[in-house]
This record gives sequence, C-alpha cells and structure tokens, in this order.
Amino acid sequence: MFGSDMAHVFLPVWRGGRLLFFTDIKEPNSGRISYRAAAATKKGSLDVVRTHKAPISQTEFERCQATADDGPALQRFFRILSGGNLELLAGVSSSQLPPCADGQSVLIYTCSYFNFLRKYSVDEQIIKNYESRLANERFSPEISLSIYKSLSAHLQPLRASALIDQDIPEISEVRGPSRILANLFREAAVVKFDAASYSQAEKFMRHAISLQESEDKWRRLADIHIASGNQNAAIESFFRADKISALAAPPSLRLAGLLIENQRHAEASPYLERAAASFPEAVKKYNARIAGSAKNP
Repeated sequence: MFGSDMAHVFLPVWRGGRLLFFTDIKEPNSGRISYRAAAATKKGSLDVVRTHKAPISQTEFERCQATADDGPALQRFFRILSGGNLELLAGVSSSQLPPCADGQSVLIYTCSYFNFLRKYSVDEQIIKNYESRLANERFSPEISLSIYKSLSAHLQPLRASALIDQDIPEISEVRGPSRILANLFREAAVVKFDAASYSQAEKFMRHAISLQESEDKWRRLADIHIASGNQNAAIESFFRADKISALAAPPSLRLAGLLIENQRHAEASPYLERAAASFPEAVKKYNARIAGSAKNP
C-alpha cells in the first residue's frame, strides 16, 4: 500500500485542543512505516505551523490549513470514521474526505487512517508500560531511544523530557556502543529543544557530536544556538555542518540570514544562491537588504 511512488497521506487528529496532521514515514533502517506529526495548529488557534518532524510541501501544508479552517467538514469525516458502520465506511466518497486528503484514493486514505490509529495505540501502550517501570530497571540505550523518538514524533516533548530527566541523570555514566549512544543523546537534545530547555539541549547535542560527528547534529546544534540567542555560535555550527555535507536550502537560508544580520554579506552570498530556487521571495528580500547596506554603509 505504501510504495515509494505513493504520495504521503496527511491524517488529522485532535489532541489536547490542537489539530495534528500525521504523515507516513518509511524508517530508513527497518523499512517499517511510522507516523510523525508534520504539522499542527497552534494552541488556542486554527493557524497551522510546521513541526519539522516530517517533510511537508507548501501545497500539502496549505491543504492542512484548509482542513483546520473547515471545522464542520472535518467533524463529519470524524463521525464517519468513529461510527463503526461498515456501510458508511465502505461508501465514503472523495467529497467526504478532508482537504488534506486531496488527490488520495478513498480506499487508501481510509485504510491509512485505521492503520495509523492501530500503530498509535500500540505505541502508546508500549510507552505507558515503559513509564510505569523504575528508571534503573527500564533504561537501555536502544529501548529508551525508541521511546523518546515515539514521543517526539507524537509532539509530546514534555512527557519525553520528564523520562529523560529520570533515565539520564548523568551523561558520563551511560554506557553502550558509540553509534547508539550518539543517536540517544541526539534524540534527547531534540526533545529538550522542543521542550524549550535549550541549555540541556546543547549539553546533550554536544555529547552526541563528541561520540559521532555528523552534519545533522551540527545543524541541530545551530538551531539550538539560534533559539538561545547565540548567533555567533549558531553561525559556526552551521559552518561545521556545511563542511561535512553541503547544507540544503532551508538551513542555507537560515545561515544566510544570520550572516546578513551580522553584516557578513559576502559570506552570505553562496548560501543565498543555494536557497534561491526554494525560497525566491525570501532570497530577493535578503539581496535587497544587502544592496541597501552597500548604498548606505
């Protein structure tokens, strides 16, 4: 059902007063399908924002926003799914699907939704079993990593953060293969970042880098520095990431913005070129800003 040529599905669900949009992701190591929240409404609002937990195109993002804006249609779809009436389920038409399902087969979309609910309920039971055990009995780098990743993908950073505080009171005492520990600490840093605990996020990410350096870890460390207001450290972390593997368009644009903010215009130019195709309007504004600075030094 989930061949590589299939478009990703975006599945709306309510949780804690927010509308979340989960999408299917094929895990690179196992090839299994998991679900991550790619977009969500802000708390107390119908404005949809990216979560950066899974890819989502601008068109897909706009469809998610249209779904949030059409409350009555969304509730009708939820009633069909929850009613348990096989005749209604079998008779679902494309007009009864939410806007985020535009272009999807009705059968595939409905089956995807129930597969997601099954996977989500299984994950939730595993997480609850983990939470019920004492930290010194439950913790292992591989198992704990999977728990943190699930909670992060489900947009539950505070819940994951509390587990990490119990599981890892001291970084230096954690033992295991370097690659696994690097992934563990990287995920812990992501959780702490999402929970707005930036000093802890930096500590975990730096330890992950010390175990296994990668473009991804340096780039995420740059984002941590941005959030904590340390622009110079963010620039240097982006540079370190770029040396390992060329930055893609989104981080290139963020780096260019930081360089321009710090009057390092010449250094920003190559990163603006990388971002131009994906973010033409933003790059145009940055180039205008550089030109304006040249006229008024």
